Amino acid sequence: MFTTHELRTISLTDSSDLVKIILEGQPVKVSGLINTWKSMNWDFDYFRTILKDRVVKVLTNLPQKCGGVLNGGQNKYETEMSFSDFADMAQDDNALPSYLGYVPIGDIIREHDHYDFKAITPNSHFPTDTRIWIGSANTCSGLHSDLKDNIFAQIHGSKKVYLVPFSQTHLVYPFIDNIINSRVDPENFDESAFPKFTMASIYVTTVNPGEIIYIPRGWWHYLRADNPSISINHWFGPPISAKSYLYFIAKLGFGHIARMFGDAFRYSILGRKYDKDFFFTPNSNGQRFYNLLRHGNFSHEND
Repeated sequence: MFTTHELRTISLTDSSDLVKIILEGQPVKVSGLINTWKSMNWDFDYFRTILKDRVVKVLTNLPQKCGGVLNGGQNKYETEMSFSDFADMAQDDNALPSYLGYVPIGDIIREHDHYDFKAITPNSHFPTDTRIWIGSANTCSGLHSDLKDNIFAQIHGSKKVYLVPFSQTHLVYPFIDNIINSRVDPENFDESAFPKFTMASIYVTTVNPGEIIYIPRGWWHYLRADNPSISINHWFGPPISAKSYLYFIAKLGFGHIARMFGDAFRYSILGRKYDKDFFFTPNSNGQRFYNLLRHGNFSHEND
């Protein structure tokens, strides 16, 4: 079994203090900065009121265990229903996990004064992206890595969080075709299959309403809802360089390198479709490598 460390937790009242911490590049859980946001009044009934019978695309009947892979592809779990019906399902203790996730926040709520990530993040000319996540208990992201810095704000309910440094990418067993998704499920860990993971520095915490977590770019993270949950996340700053990811692909060995070149040809030059078997599937390593050669941008269309 692996050893875990409690994530550093602090209370702040001045947003400039968080900006300083972000510039240091170390993860932290923070309370005290978003208590006055109007979004802290959000709950399922609030969205029932403003969305009513609006049709939304959601993931339903998700697996209870979360390894980051959706067997049969994400399309198998996608369905459209009214938000009210989705909310009833998400709050049903007897239903399988369901998720309205990875949705641009402006598609759900137009009032920008309900949250203010600009006040708690460094100034930057790089594009930002803010998403809302509304789901039942046991919705789960799988262990994965993002290319940009991430502020994760918990609005309603609570989530269990695992974090692993980006520098330990070689210990988290990325999929052979995708450098930002891990084969390891921290909550259903198989040491015989993933022995190197026991050498990783693994930080854990529970994020509760009114708390935020700063997740530095590249840091591996896994989130699972303890109960029906509403969260917002905000990506910002420059993406991790192609050089950094190519270093780890090389470190992972010949199989990963060969698959990257093969997928660059398969999915980009031949135009074949990349199966959406991951939770909100990102581009494959091969697609990223092709974009680097063609556009000079490893994270083209997928910052």
